[in-house]
Amino acid sequence: MPKPVIFAVGPEFLARDGLTETIQPWEDGLRAETRRGTFEWWYFDAHFDDPSAPLGAGGTTAVIVFATKPIVNPHLPLTPNLSLTITPPDGQKRVEFDLPPVGEFRAAKETCDVRIGKSWVRWSEEGRAWTYRLHAETRSMAADLTFRGLVSPWRPGAGKSFFGDLNHYFAWLPAIPYGSVEGTLTYDGQTHAVRGSGYHDHNWGNVALPSVMDHWYWGRAHIGEYTLIFVEQIALKKYGSARMPVFLLAKGDQVLADDARCLTMEARRFVRHAGGRGYPQEVDFTWARGREQVRLALREPRLIEAASLLLALPAWQRPLARLVANPYYFRFDASLQVDIELDDLHDSIRGPALYEIMMLR
Repeated sequence: MPKPVIFAVGPEFLARDGLTETIQPWEDGLRAETRRGTFEWWYFDAHFDDPSAPLGAGGTTAVIVFATKPIVNPHLPLTPNLSLTITPPDGQKRVEFDLPPVGEFRAAKETCDVRIGKSWVRWSEEGRAWTYRLHAETRSMAADLTFRGLVSPWRPGAGKSFFGDLNHYFAWLPAIPYGSVEGTLTYDGQTHAVRGSGYHDHNWGNVALPSVMDHWYWGRAHIGEYTLIFVEQIALKKYGSARMPVFLLAKGDQVLADDARCLTMEARRFVRHAGGRGYPQEVDFTWARGREQVRLALREPRLIEAASLLLALPAWQRPLARLVANPYYFRFDASLQVDIELDDLHDSIRGPALYEIMMLR
């Protein structure tokens, strides 16, 4: 009999973690212990406007992750690491890591205030906007950025999924579902002033994700006044291949729909990648409740990242691991068509979206 997956939705789960419907600053502080068997990371990404970029090339992007452990191995002791990825309009991704000594890690529980070696991120509240200032520094690159939330923090219920019992969980908090970003990026020996839009979320837990999940599709978009987050997660067979969907549709700061039980997904027209895995050319999400419906159609995906998760293992372990699994990560830019049919709102919008596919097995 499959083990259950329990979604932390309802007042009893909020009370269990001392939460209310309103997100508090401490929720983005250190939430998990740093001992073996736990993990935590604070993720930031930004898309910048590049007036000089070639037509159709897109602007510069940056991804910064502050983490206590590698994502694939939470059984390690505290292993603080900082990753910085910068991709200019030419598409040539620059990726560097910093793995300082354990003694150079610090994280507060009261707010997001994290230091890993020479890199740090700090939260403040300016007006109603959650604001984060960060400095990320690696061997030859740096990011000095300010993220300001334009959409309020949000979480589905208590933000947790439990696996098998109420002791093993994976948690998620989108602290900035959509915001502005400005500052500087340093790479290739030059410092560039940048301005654009961004996103920040926070994950923590005490289960190795490959031990509970098979794969996920995760996407987000901000088009006009609308902010969307759409997720399809599938558990392993020992958990009944349970679906763990997440959905948010907001207009400005007003949440229009977030009952993920109403969300379904369909992927079609798969093509094979050189890494041995396939990905779809068409992905549709449909949120339907009674006569209300929101339809999302992702088309024209542009592959911007493809990486084997086996690269996180020592070189001598990779051939053996490949015999039993081929975990892979894909990241795309795509065109998104959104059709909204709610009781008091009817609209159709089109714009860019970012989504990823994580295959953990």
